[in-house]
Amino acid sequence: MNIFLLYFTGTYNTRFVTNKLRESLEKEGCTVTTYEIDPLNEEKLDFTPYDIVGLGHPIYGFATPWPFLRFVRKQKFPEGKRVFIYKNSGESYHENDASSKFVLKKLRKDKVKIENEYHFCMPYNIHFRYDDYLIKEMFSKNEKLMRILVYEVLNGIPNLKPYKLWPKVVTTVVAPFQYIAGDVNSFLYKVDMKRCIGCGLCIKSCPKHNIYKDAKGNIKFHHDCQMCMRCSFYCPVDAFNIGFLDDWGWRVNGGYNFKKIESLQVEKPIITSETEGFFECFKEKFENIDKRYNELFEQ
Repeated sequence: MNIFLLYFTGTYNTRFVTNKLRESLEKEGCTVTTYEIDPLNEEKLDFTPYDIVGLGHPIYGFATPWPFLRFVRKQKFPEGKRVFIYKNSGESYHENDASSKFVLKKLRKDKVKIENEYHFCMPYNIHFRYDDYLIKEMFSKNEKLMRILVYEVLNGIPNLKPYKLWPKVVTTVVAPFQYIAGDVNSFLYKVDMKRCIGCGLCIKSCPKHNIYKDAKGNIKFHHDCQMCMRCSFYCPVDAFNIGFLDDWGWRVNGGYNFKKIESLQVEKPIITSETEGFFECFKEKFENIDKRYNELFEQ
């Protein structure tokens, strides 16, 4: 099959998932084309040569990021085209379930055949830092979910279920605030120029070209921010203050070494039946993945 993967990424988690998906599909003999959305590019894409289109996005505030939704809305998907969604977030709360609600609305308007949706768990780039061994366990479950995705999509086995009322309400209410939050919060962004080493990484990597140097060489901001956290997350000297998120203690600095994490050996599960608190949400998610994986591959 000829498959097209269209995705948006902030701190590259969705790029990581997309690359894993491409590799898995290619092992099944598929030809795979990937396209990473540039928020400043309004290119119209031609989906007619492809048998299946995959749409990938991170979840921001229980919804799709605005650059992704905006780009998808500008596309014209051929009627009857097979499309699936894959998304990722740092937690598996059911409030995320309807995060692709507005994307589905667009796809159904174009009368595509949308029957599959998958939610991968990836480590936070905000709120707090994830332990490497927990990430390794997440990756292990993601590998199973990836195999499930590939098998179901290639064999035309649907898994998309109607969204429940509460997740739909959450996405509907929160999404508008999420879409403007970055622009508003950007008025509070600051860079400690005593700490800054002038590497320019934040300027070069900002997907919205929102960061610049003024005449005095200070790092400044426009007000067209999507809050992807790429600038503060990857700053090599942790020089950023990200406004009210910083005030809440939500800044996370320093990328995860996924290659190193993948090589770790986990002696016993991190998430168990005894897990409580924030990470309790992963119990149901991991159990559902294991159950479906066993149904397909181990019976």
